[in-house]
Amino acid sequence: TPAPLSAADQLGDVQYEPFPDGRGKRRLALANWLTHPRNPLTARVIANRVWSWHFGQGLAGNPNNFGATGSLPSHPRLLDYLARWLIRHDWSIKALNELIVTSQAYRRSSRHPQPELLAELDPEGRSYATFQPRRLTAEELRDAMLWTSGELNRQVGGIPCRPAMNSEVALQPRQIMGGTASVYEPDPLPHQRNRRSLYAERNRGLRDPFFETFNQPGPDKSCELRETSTVAPQALTLMNSADTKHRALAFAARLLDETNGSRQALLRAFRLALGRPPSGAEVRACQRHWESATQAEQAMEPERDSFPDRIERTVMAEKTGEPYDFWEVLPSYSQYVPDVEAADLDARTRGLARVCLVLFNSNEFSYLD
Repeated sequence: TPAPLSAADQLGDVQYEPFPDGRGKRRLALANWLTHPRNPLTARVIANRVWSWHFGQGLAGNPNNFGATGSLPSHPRLLDYLARWLIRHDWSIKALNELIVTSQAYRRSSRHPQPELLAELDPEGRSYATFQPRRLTAEELRDAMLWTSGELNRQVGGIPCRPAMNSEVALQPRQIMGGTASVYEPDPLPHQRNRRSLYAERNRGLRDPFFETFNQPGPDKSCELRETSTVAPQALTLMNSADTKHRALAFAARLLDETNGSRQALLRAFRLALGRPPSGAEVRACQRHWESATQAEQAMEPERDSFPDRIERTVMAEKTGEPYDFWEVLPSYSQYVPDVEAADLDARTRGLARVCLVLFNSNEFSYLD
């Protein structure tokens, strides 16, 4: 008869709504059993997963496996407390996030006053005596750059957005019945493209190169815990990609618009990007780089980005196998409004953008420490 799994039934003698034998609301009965205040399983799994989002590792080492083959929790009493707290607070993930990020464990420094003793007592770093540095996820990294540059659209809800994507990937042909079509077309307006990455449309057959480079999981299977690799394409992407350069240009334009004088602009840049004031040595180094970059930019005449509203395609006829050409119309690009471009800015602003690019490439920007 319909019932919860006996091996996972932790309610004991507690009475809960029975599962209907015949026709009835079986899914509702299962949901009521899963969220019963005396059922700790669901809340423990959720609390452990939310904890892993913030710390890069869960209290129980296997977020997808709480069975006998999974690793035991490092702090079982803490996990039980978080599970009970979540149930008492109406299963609010937002409230649980707030509880964790305002905790002493989350706000601890990554530097311990006695590192030798810590290494001896906690060689695996599981005690949370310090905060283990965590690199921003792909979505967090993009959102952080958009927020710093002042371009982030914080609108909540609505239809998915289509951010800008590497044109070589976006314009590759996609085979369809009887012809081809472009793989991807971004939203035409900046405020549409620059929404939070949470709302970015994800196609199963197409990976955004920026997100993929920074370990965004693929859409084809469940991700237990995100990997964090450190590979050369990540540095090349942050230094050379069009997205990062556009964010740096917008960041520089924002700084000069909000401040008066070079020193104030650099102080504001460090406050926005790194959350701290710069040292005197950092200000002097950035000032020198800004001046040399401005001199280099004065000898340049940047061109505006071009966005084709149609592209020539070659396909094979289904019946004869003979190739033929046709023009594919790209409606999004016919109304495309680009982000801030180098051609819109003077040499001094473009020179400051190179300093902003350095800040975006610093470990301090990419890591929670």
